Amino acid sequence: MMPIAGLVKPNTYRDSVALMLVSTKLAEMPGVAQASAMMGTPANKEILAATDLLAPTLEHARPNDLCIAVDAADDDTLERALRNAESLLAGGAAPAGTVLGSTRRPRTLEGALRDRPDANLALISVPGEYAAFEARRALRAGLHVFLFSDNVPLDEEVQLKQLAREQGLLIMGPDCGTALIAGAPLGFANAVRPGKVGIVASSGTGLQEVSCLVHRLGEGVSHGLGTGSRDLWQEVGGTSFLTALDALAADEGTAVLTLIAKPGAPEIQELVYARLAEICKPAVVYFLGAVATPPTASDELVFAADLEDAARCAVALARGERPSAAGTSRAPVEKLARRLICGLGPRQKSVSGLFAGGTLAQEAAAAIRRNVRGDPPSAPQANPGEVLHLASHRVLDLGDDAYTRGRPHPLIDPRLRNEELVAQAASGTVALFLVDVILGYGTHAEPADALSGAVARARAAALEQDAQLRVLASITGTDDDPQGFGRQRRALEKAGVVVAESATEAGLVAGLVAGLLSSAA
Repeated sequence: MMPIAGLVKPNTYRDSVALMLVSTKLAEMPGVAQASAMMGTPANKEILAATDLLAPTLEHARPNDLCIAVDAADDDTLERALRNAESLLAGGAAPAGTVLGSTRRPRTLEGALRDRPDANLALISVPGEYAAFEARRALRAGLHVFLFSDNVPLDEEVQLKQLAREQGLLIMGPDCGTALIAGAPLGFANAVRPGKVGIVASSGTGLQEVSCLVHRLGEGVSHGLGTGSRDLWQEVGGTSFLTALDALAADEGTAVLTLIAKPGAPEIQELVYARLAEICKPAVVYFLGAVATPPTASDELVFAADLEDAARCAVALARGERPSAAGTSRAPVEKLARRLICGLGPRQKSVSGLFAGGTLAQEAAAAIRRNVRGDPPSAPQANPGEVLHLASHRVLDLGDDAYTRGRPHPLIDPRLRNEELVAQAASGTVALFLVDVILGYGTHAEPADALSGAVARARAAALEQDAQLRVLASITGTDDDPQGFGRQRRALEKAGVVVAESATEAGLVAGLVAGLLSSAA
């Protein structure tokens, strides 16, 4: 049995993103099997116990104590890992675009406001059981809130958003992963030039993908406001979505509105459509899996067919042009799909999507459903993170809470996806793997390199089963991101990965491949 050690830092706080980064860096050390950095809350200690990481020194840690747990090959490795943890917590080895340390850390909200009396927004990233309390304090202090924390009960979200509405404030979240406020990135966001396009999104990776495509098409973003994925649910009522929409409608720097949403309640979507009718600005709408009947489209109101189309239409409107919401072109997609299935082994009949971004996973799953006939799809989330299980085709959202509870998000730590890629390749039955590579602040410093090693192992595993490895990737990012879009693309292509022009194109290709495989069966 490998030795386990724990380190307690009394009365020391770091937010969840910083702790995820520390966990990842420690786990990547040679000889370390697993590592975790968490606050010492009862729920977190239960997670450590469930993963056999609750060292005796951590058992009596308090919620305000920071806990480091390491499972390593030997005592020397444990000692090096704990020293490395101390260095990381001091900010000595942060990934590109990330800051773990600072010269001053106010210990309370009141102390932070004394340092920055002009601040009007609080970013909250604490364990879910404490998040609502802290968000409520910030709202009552007159601050808008970016609530990164997940695992906040639905009834708490409803109460927080009612309080925000009463205070005339915007609360983004809970479980809000991305925002851009006048170019300043919050959470997982990208380096995007300023411009005329304002985005409201109940989807973090949807906001990232559209904002990056707008940038790569030559335009820019005024603000990108996230709302949390449950905001358009009937219980929540679209409170933050409507508040954000009103804010962008009143913003002089925003010329075009772009609305991105995951599936919500029909009556809440109707409320959004009604509010749009009152706003005198052109708008693009993409509601994935929309269930409400939309109003009639016009030159000023465009209903996009997909994420790529939403970005393209927003850019056209920003330039005073008339967009055509025809969706992404199928000709290059069909050509690529047929190329990818050439030379496959006889047992390679399935498409497997392994995603870090939930909306990107859902859009790919929708493309597969449109092209595959046969067994009806299972209910969404029938298995943890399972967005689609149709015939032999599967799409997993590895950023789902079921996978991130107690471990870093795959945007930071791609090891879980890499392991899944190698394991599935070894079955010899997967014809195409579909993955998303997401750049930006707070994410893995070199995601292409991290994936490339797994691709090499997966290729060897597939060859042992007389199968070929086909991996299709999309990259959400820009050349201004710390990782560099072009550099990541070149690294992936060098590893034999085919790179699509967008997440939408990758999903459409995967859908056509699934259809071709099903028709040939």
